[in-house]
Amino acid sequence: MLDFGCGPGGYVVPLAQVVGPGGRVIAVDKSPEQLALLEASIEGTPERRVIQVLRTNGELTLDAIGTGSLDGALLFDVLQHVDEWTPLFEALRRTLVPGGLLLVNPSHLSHPGRVDAGRLETTLERARFSVDRRVRNRVVHYDRLREEEILVCRAHVALSA
Repeated sequence: MLDFGCGPGGYVVPLAQVVGPGGRVIAVDKSPEQLALLEASIEGTPERRVIQVLRTNGELTLDAIGTGSLDGALLFDVLQHVDEWTPLFEALRRTLVPGGLLLVNPSHLSHPGRVDAGRLETTLERARFSVDRRVRNRVVHYDRLREEEILVCRAHVALSA
């Protein structure tokens, strides 16, 4: 599992608990300060063994992650901080196994006007993702629970040539 834009890691430990000792969670962020908070919070925990922390330096290509090496990715409360979504979604598609799961919380409810839902749908489709369904659920947003929309997406089975 990948948590892209993990910040201080609010979802990283729960993801590590879900994947268990045989799994792997890659926590990615561009902020050294946020990653330092994450590292401090997981130090000495059993989950630390399955968590890999990566700094992107603002790059969206995810070159450090192998093609087809991930079963799923989490993209929560990130899109309002990314100007160009296409490289990010293409990189996510490349790293996911065919049929892999992508969960997107566009945060357009907590950040009105920052994320265009139509642009999001078009960009996902062009990057070879399908939106299976939309759910409303409580997510952690700046240390508070808020009800937000989550898009449950699947990577198309075949990469186009």
